[in-house]
Amino acid sequence: MKILLATYWYLPHVGGVSTYVYTLKRELERRGHQVDIFAHHPDMQKYYMPNNGRYLDKSKVKDLIYEKVLGYYNEQLPQVDPWIRWRDIERYSYETASTVFGLTKYDLIHTQDIVSTRALWRVKSEKTPLIATIHGCLATEFLYSGEVKSKDSLPWYYAAGEEYYGATSSNATIVPTEWLKNLLVNEFNVPANHLTVVPYGMDIPAFKRRMQQPSEFAFPKDKKILAVPARLVPVKGHQNLLSALARLKRDRDDWICLLIGDGELRDKLERRAERLNLHDNLIFLGNRDDVPSLLKHADIFILPSLQDNLPFSVMEAQIAGKAVIVSDAGGIPEMVSHGKTGLIYPADRSESLYLNLKKLLANDVYRQKLGDNSKHWAALQWSVDTMMDRTLAVFETVVPGISKGGITVGLRKRKN
Repeated sequence: MKILLATYWYLPHVGGVSTYVYTLKRELERRGHQVDIFAHHPDMQKYYMPNNGRYLDKSKVKDLIYEKVLGYYNEQLPQVDPWIRWRDIERYSYETASTVFGLTKYDLIHTQDIVSTRALWRVKSEKTPLIATIHGCLATEFLYSGEVKSKDSLPWYYAAGEEYYGATSSNATIVPTEWLKNLLVNEFNVPANHLTVVPYGMDIPAFKRRMQQPSEFAFPKDKKILAVPARLVPVKGHQNLLSALARLKRDRDDWICLLIGDGELRDKLERRAERLNLHDNLIFLGNRDDVPSLLKHADIFILPSLQDNLPFSVMEAQIAGKAVIVSDAGGIPEMVSHGKTGLIYPADRSESLYLNLKKLLANDVYRQKLGDNSKHWAALQWSVDTMMDRTLAVFETVVPGISKGGITVGLRKRKN
């Protein structure tokens, strides 16, 4: 088969969508399929296919669309929020660019977000099946970020519509967690029978090999290492983390916390860390290529998210055999068994996070037991073969024969 993996987001980037797309590409190719990727370039000024170098300057399509869409809104819907106009222009531009790259040559299109799903569903051939994987809920993330102020606003109704059409503009839609499935069904009226839960998987041996590579970071020998790999954005809950760490420092000072990742809140978090007297205990590492090695040396993994789906960072920490402290946001509780493979606390409750940190730092034996249990769970649950078997079973519902090495397209029979 010839398969297109498409996303509106830029690739590669630090985050779960990027990891998922490149893992899926590698595994599909290992099974004999041909795979292209269509995405934004990291500079967000081009659309491109990173696997073959084809690209299109974004301005060539967006400039014309911007003029047409903005003219329509100014004449017909002047009351509409500029944020909505911008999102429409972005989707129409992505949609138009996809046709330039050619969609008719693919036997299957697999989109990775609500924007690319809706866009490609509108312009692809009716004969080409489309499977979507939705990796999170943008509408509720907009509430956390402040882009959408309330559920009584026009931007919320627009965002809610995006969720509905993004999840239903497909032959079938995959979601990684029961939490996201229930949210889409109950909050956005997506039919339950259109959604299939397929948790992520990872190339565990490859990750373990990367753990053995040296890191440039100089780990202090007399300090416990707390690792927090997460983008510095509101939804990841770093403000609560800093409150918990400030409380922890009053009890003990034998630790450092590594913030691994970057984002819009960095300056604000750095200033707050200074005010809380955490400058000697908190290290902002930015984006890193040596996360597996950093996790190897960590004592405790923390993820204080206010909303999340099925974060790869938790999977990686479990593969590394680390005790994890996570919030109960989104699908995270589906990944951790409280008191057995880690500790779960109520999201947005810094006091509970502090108490869990204090507990694990004070008990080396318990901390090691949680880490050992995590590692065993990860080996069973996060196998990439398990993910591929489940994913191909969904593909099979729209492309019979894909999992057996041959496919039926109309009256034609193809071999890989």
